[in-house]
Amino acid sequence: MKGVFMETSKEKEKKPELPNCFSYSGDKKTILQYTGDDSHVLIPEDIITIGDGAFKNKKIKSVSLPKSLQCIGHYAFCNCKLLTSIEIPDNCTAIGDYAFKGCRNLTAIEITNVKRIGKGACDFTAICLKQK
Repeated sequence: MKGVFMETSKEKEKKPELPNCFSYSGDKKTILQYTGDDSHVLIPEDIITIGDGAFKNKKIKSVSLPKSLQCIGHYAFCNCKLLTSIEIPDNCTAIGDYAFKGCRNLTAIEITNVKRIGKGACDFTAICLKQK
């Protein structure tokens, strides 16, 4: 039959590979370190934690957090001086101590369900916490 294609075998579902610009925990659910140099960062789905200091001192301007994210660790984005704003996903309930300290261009963090914001999380920023 011309123009008709039939699939004879099921293709295995492949999970997309995680970007290699991060180092991950053994279970691939926590970002331990950002090793890239992009200024706009997309964090993969299925990540539930951004580890302590994972982005510390990086020259990122924006970061897109996955819906699966539950926790932002201590010092996670500390001294990311070019970061201007960030939207915390609904599943995230904790922001660690000094998580955004020194992000001097950070003017807004949009939060919905965060139950714990650590001490000094927004020290030395131009921050205004916005509740959704």
